[in-house]
Amino acid sequence: MPLTQTQLVVAVADRADMSRSDAKRALGALDEIVLEELGNAQKVRIGGLVQLTVRVKPAQKKRKGRNPATGEEIEIAAKPASVDLRARPLAKAKAARPSVQKARRRLAA
Repeated sequence: MPLTQTQLVVAVADRADMSRSDAKRALGALDEIVLEELGNAQKVRIGGLVQLTVRVKPAQKKRKGRNPATGEEIEIAAKPASVDLRARPLAKAKAARPSVQKARRRLAA
């Protein structure tokens, strides 16, 4: 079961020794700042956990391809340029990963 927003607020309030309303406002402010920076195409690093980057995917021309089921030659439509958001886990997040056995047990439940 994933951590809900309410559970996160309670956990932050308990660990930071602040009220739940203060923790909720702090997390809301973090959301606003991160979204504002991403809207300005800035790289955002959240603590030592994750780094968010904005990337522009270039346009693709139309091209020929093959239908793998029939082998028939088809034309693949062109795609316009688009903006992509990438999240990269950093060292602290990678170090917190569980073992394979523990992850399988938790995910199977």
